[in-house]
Amino acid sequence: MKEKKKSNFLKKTLIYVGILVVLLLVTVFGTRWYLYDSDLSLKATNLSNVTIEGLQVGMNISQIDLSEFTPIDTVVDDCNYNFEELSIKTSSKGVIEYINANFKKISDLYIGQEDGMVIKTLSDAYEVLGDNYSTRLFKPEENNYRKVSVYRDKENSVYVGIVFSRYNNELLNIVMSSNRIKE
Repeated sequence: MKEKKKSNFLKKTLIYVGILVVLLLVTVFGTRWYLYDSDLSLKATNLSNVTIEGLQVGMNISQIDLSEFTPIDTVVDDCNYNFEELSIKTSSKGVIEYINANFKKISDLYIGQEDGMVIKTLSDAYEVLGDNYSTRLFKPEENNYRKVSVYRDKENSVYVGIVFSRYNNELLNIVMSSNRIKE
């Protein structure tokens, strides 16, 4: 009789420990996933009016005159097209998936109405795009002096990241991507 009680007690204990371990793992990995992919919790921002030098994610590269840009030999973020002003990554079908532009080199960044607004400061970007963004370090493995404020347009599957110096809020780059902007 004592052995049967011990056996039942041991089974129940193992079941409870197993349940606790599963709950602990779900909590740890769920929290890690939520914190890592915080862009999923962003409220949507309409980014359909954001253009960089007249370019948007989803355009076909064959319809763009690239002769106005200054070519460079350096490859940026595995991009197919690299210029002083910006770098562009395309799909195998020539559709633009990623644009990384240097704020100091671009002359035509419009956000908003038809006339648009030229962004010169971080507060300009926040004023036009709104408060639905997340901010984090940008590529911390390379250098940790940059931060990025990421906006997400769920309807058009577009992300826009405003990269700035974390020391003086100077605008450095703007990134437009069809995928989540990696930090």
